[in-house]
Amino acid sequence: MKRFEFSLNKLFDLRQFREKQAELQLGKALSHRDAVQALLDDVARKRVQASTSRGETVAVEDLIAIERYVFRLDQRKEELFEELAAAELVLERAREEFTLASRDRQVLEKLKDKKQAEWRKDYLSEEASMLDDLTSSKRADRD
Repeated sequence: MKRFEFSLNKLFDLRQFREKQAELQLGKALSHRDAVQALLDDVARKRVQASTSRGETVAVEDLIAIERYVFRLDQRKEELFEELAAAELVLERAREEFTLASRDRQVLEKLKDKKQAEWRKDYLSEEASMLDDLTSSKRADRD
């Protein structure tokens, strides 16, 4: 009996490839979201430092500079919040794509496993039949 060959193997390979690509895109989206979150955390830390330095100085020029710096940090924070929201949307889409690609591959993988189990059952049955025939013919030759 010939060895097992899955008739939809090319489609299975394509779905595996798509799943890998979706996984890579998910990783990139997650990395981008984490980078934006890190920038946002950094802006928040700098704002706290600037706010505490306000109480340490009495020079008007320094207070004006600190206020401008805090204002710019607040603007940057708003920009980063918008970027974070966009990154979250991209991440959610990437998760959905990965889930879909993974499910498509799993469907074919289950079908492949089922076909391989059927092939193995037929193979073992045929092998047992051949052994029975061989045993029967040897007995007939002895008699």
